[in-house]
Amino acid sequence: MMIMKNFFLSLKTTVWTLFILVCLFFLGSYLMPVHRQIFSPMNEDILMNWAVRTALPNLWHTWWFFAALLGLGLLTVNTLVCSFQAVKGRWTRSDFLLRISPQVVHAGFLLILLAHLFSAGWGYKLSGMMPEGGFGRLPEDRALALQQIRIQNDSSGYVSDWEATVAIYENDSLIQSGVLGPNKPFFYKGVGIYLKNLNFERGPAAFLMVVKDPGAYWALAGGLLFLLGSMILLVLKWKKA
Repeated sequence: MMIMKNFFLSLKTTVWTLFILVCLFFLGSYLMPVHRQIFSPMNEDILMNWAVRTALPNLWHTWWFFAALLGLGLLTVNTLVCSFQAVKGRWTRSDFLLRISPQVVHAGFLLILLAHLFSAGWGYKLSGMMPEGGFGRLPEDRALALQQIRIQNDSSGYVSDWEATVAIYENDSLIQSGVLGPNKPFFYKGVGIYLKNLNFERGPAAFLMVVKDPGAYWALAGGLLFLLGSMILLVLKWKKA
């Protein structure tokens, strides 16, 4: 038990884990473009679905991904054990900020990992072409309707801008409508709807993407905590020097 505790409390564990993770990510950055047919679906689905449906059957090319997940798990335990050990000691008013700031950084890091876990396991990502007047079912007893597509042409007759009106239904009742445009998504209860492209070959149609990311706010909170803790620690170290 003591050996395990010392292992997770050791700074060497953190450094070596980070080094191995960097090596795995470098390897992944090479393998992903080489095997696009395996890794491209990662952008079209949530991570957990891709891992089960695509990564596991192609383990020869994706082993580094699962090794990186194990490394992140080890780093999480390492962070929790170190934080618990630091908080457990006696605190004084004079060193409060110096001792709490690393724990704020750790909390931010853990929240970011938790956010990715929520997004990978409980979100969804749907995309496809929908004709004007079309209707599509969404999870959670919701539906999406594409009510109207509008385009604007410049003096030369080229398309200069476009937008689409969509509506969200819950239990077959209209809940809310919104207008989509380039870099102008529409959000409803944590679900983002994006207009990616238009197509007029078979009548007006829009390529829509619907994304639910339950970890977005957790990631934002984690990023702010990480930044706050790092800034406090940097200022305190600078003053001490």
